[in-house]
Amino acid sequence: IDKMELGIGCQRMLQRLYRQRRIGGKHLPEVICRQWIKNLSKQERKKALEKWKWCIQEGLVLTKQKPSERHVFLNPTKVNEIKQLIKPEEENYEE
Repeated sequence: IDKMELGIGCQRMLQRLYRQRRIGGKHLPEVICRQWIKNLSKQERKKALEKWKWCIQEGLVLTKQKPSERHVFLNPTKVNEIKQLIKPEEENYEE
């Protein structure tokens, strides 16, 4: 999957987790992550949550069940892959 397919909402969630260094054992409630995209349109939000589920299935985002709710964090073994998805690409025109 590339950045364009990931969508702005899911990309934003991954970026925030990465900026906050939520990698490995450092996690936070998934509800908080979902609040980061509340300003998107209903359609964009729906797409973002579908891609978010994909990130969890692919193992980019790991989950930890807590008594009250599910917590999420980035997979430390896939940090390089995540960086590829969230970093702005350097434009290199070789023609």
